[in-house]
Amino acid sequence: MGWFIRDGRSGLSWADQTLGSISAPPMQLLAFLGLVILLMSMSTYTEFKVYIEREKMALKLFFYLLPVALFLVTYVTMRHRLPYMVHAASLSIGKQDGCSPWGVAFLVMLVLVLVKYHSTVQSGWF
Repeated sequence: MGWFIRDGRSGLSWADQTLGSISAPPMQLLAFLGLVILLMSMSTYTEFKVYIEREKMALKLFFYLLPVALFLVTYVTMRHRLPYMVHAASLSIGKQDGCSPWGVAFLVMLVLVLVKYHSTVQSGWF
C-alpha cells in the first residue's frame, strides 16, 4: 500500500518513478515484431482469399438458380390453385387457353440472363 505514497527521500511515488523510467523498445524488437505480424497476416490472407472465392461462387450459383426456383414456385401456385388464394379475377374473366404473358416474359428474361453469363458459368464450373 505504501507504493502509491510519496517517498520521503525522492519526493516521487512509486508509480511516478516507474512511468518516468519507461523508454521505447529497441528498434530491432519493433522490426522483428512488425515482420512477424506481416508474415502472419499474409498467411491468413491467402486462406481468406480462397474462402471468399468459394463463397462468391456459391452466391453466383444461388443467383443463377433463384429464377428457376421462383418460376417453379409460381408454376406450382398457378397450376394447383391453393385454397387460401382469392380467385375473383379468374371468375370474372373465365377460362383462358394458352400460357400467361408474364410466364413468357419471365422465360425470355431467364434465357437472356443465361446466355449473357454462359461464359462465366462455364469457366467457373469446368
